[in-house]
Amino acid sequence: MDLHYLKIFYEVAREKSFTKAANKLYINQSAVSIQVKKFEELLNAKLFDRSSKNIRLTYTGEALYRMAEDIFNKVQRAEKEINRIIKLGKAKIVIGATSIVGDPLLPKLMEEFSVKHGEIEYEIQIGNKAWLLKSLKGGEIDIALLDEEHIVDSNLDVITVEKVPYVLVTAKKNITLENVADYPLITRNNVPNNAKAINILEEKYKISFDNRITVMGSLEVIKGMVRKEIANVILPYYAVHKEIKSGEFKIIEELNEIKDGYQIVVTKDKSTLTPIIKFLNFMAEYKINN
Repeated sequence: MDLHYLKIFYEVAREKSFTKAANKLYINQSAVSIQVKKFEELLNAKLFDRSSKNIRLTYTGEALYRMAEDIFNKVQRAEKEINRIIKLGKAKIVIGATSIVGDPLLPKLMEEFSVKHGEIEYEIQIGNKAWLLKSLKGGEIDIALLDEEHIVDSNLDVITVEKVPYVLVTAKKNITLENVADYPLITRNNVPNNAKAINILEEKYKISFDNRITVMGSLEVIKGMVRKEIANVILPYYAVHKEIKSGEFKIIEELNEIKDGYQIVVTKDKSTLTPIIKFLNFMAEYKINN
């Protein structure tokens, strides 16, 4: 497909006007009309409905416009990145992460990565899994760090890193397994292993967590509630390892029956890029308790 024709089609479709597209492309309107007509002949498809006063995309035109928009957005990002590399002499990676992985891990992790690979700049974006995977596939981010999830996608490479047990933690001083069910427990209903961990505790110690507070999304809100002694929580060890090491939280029970690792997800087309390979190699050696 000729990108010259695609660009002219894209501008006409975006501006909804042959005249406006011509002005933007610095060519006359008749040239734009001729080029679009040639493009339609090449594709053997009608892209615009010209039967009314206002031009409208046909079904084929709408499908092509969405693909063209994606192509030219990527070209624009590539141009910006190349110009930035030329100007600064550095590569850049954009790392996205869920709150439960990014909040506790990224500050120390990226500090150590920068020491080892000062030639690579990075940008951090925090979001939910759906947004991160969409952004990854769309090219807005290069790497996604997610709490463990079953991902089946032939276009993605998924690497599970360092599985750790779930832990029941508290900031209260006098809580034990004997009385822990007397206090509220924070739950995360959208995380299957969280529910499994609660069930294991209840069955193992014949207790029942009847007083539950559901918190969705923010790890810092969850930790804040534990710090204020509003409730206790069950989380993967990596999510609370700093607070445990500092003595801010104490472990009531470690659940080795159920473990979670966090995942590194990259698109296959980027997995061979040098900055990405350097980050993946770094992560392969990185340990939470370093």
